[in-house]
Amino acid sequence: MTKKESGTEEIAPWELTGLPVAPAGATPANTDLQKIIRKNYREPILDDDPVCAEIDGRTHRVCDIGSRGLGLLVPALGGFLAGTLYDITLHVGDNTIVLRGKVTHISPSETSGECHCGIEFIDLDKKDEQALQHFLSAHHAKIFGETSRSADLGRD
Repeated sequence: MTKKESGTEEIAPWELTGLPVAPAGATPANTDLQKIIRKNYREPILDDDPVCAEIDGRTHRVCDIGSRGLGLLVPALGGFLAGTLYDITLHVGDNTIVLRGKVTHISPSETSGECHCGIEFIDLDKKDEQALQHFLSAHHAKIFGETSRSADLGRD
């Protein structure tokens, strides 16, 4: 397991691990399943969740969020360019997190007519990382129920 240290307590990136995948070059008939690590897992954000992002004076709906980035719904493809850095004010529950983010992709949404914009967090400080991790854990339990194994998620 990989853990990041922050002061006196340890936190781990919010990731799903331990999912099966076929080895490179395997065919479906002769696969021996191996461990896969899904980096960048993001929690879906519901319409009533208290999460939004301000970028360049405009507020955008966050459609999913994780410890390493977020997804926004934006009105058009031209609004953001892949590779561009932005200053972002992220409102997550009662916390406001000011950070830098890099657009990793932008693509048309299959359902809404809007576009999905993926942003990777750059240099999130420890205090803000802990606030985000706390929100993600509580949010996961809210969405998937107390019986889900949210404590196991995010551990390598």
